[in-house]
Amino acid sequence: MTATIYGIKSCTTVRKARKWAEAEGLDHTYVEFAELGADIPAHIQRWFDKAGQDKVMNTRSTNFKALPEDERERMQNDADYAVQKLAEDPRMLKRPVLETERGVVTGFDVGEWEATNSGQSNNS
Repeated sequence: MTATIYGIKSCTTVRKARKWAEAEGLDHTYVEFAELGADIPAHIQRWFDKAGQDKVMNTRSTNFKALPEDERERMQNDADYAVQKLAEDPRMLKRPVLETERGVVTGFDVGEWEATNSGQSNNS
């Protein structure tokens, strides 16, 4: 099974996840959010559809918290608006994003990643 890991290379959690994937022999491709260019909104929408908006959007990020309260509320209540804002600033995405044919997992939790890669994920 091939997986794609999306993220920001300077993120310590992304680096940790990539290191784990290499050590586990996970057949994967790594893609920087910035490399997605104009296609990033479609990716974000797909991740929302597969994992849920609350799992994809990082409401604990400094960038999210720096937004005015009305924008934060709108992002949480309006998925189209959230996709637009996350595409403009991918640092508000929970990372890394692991995508396989079996599902999408955000953040790095070894148990979830193992389950997704073995077909046991509940996050699909």
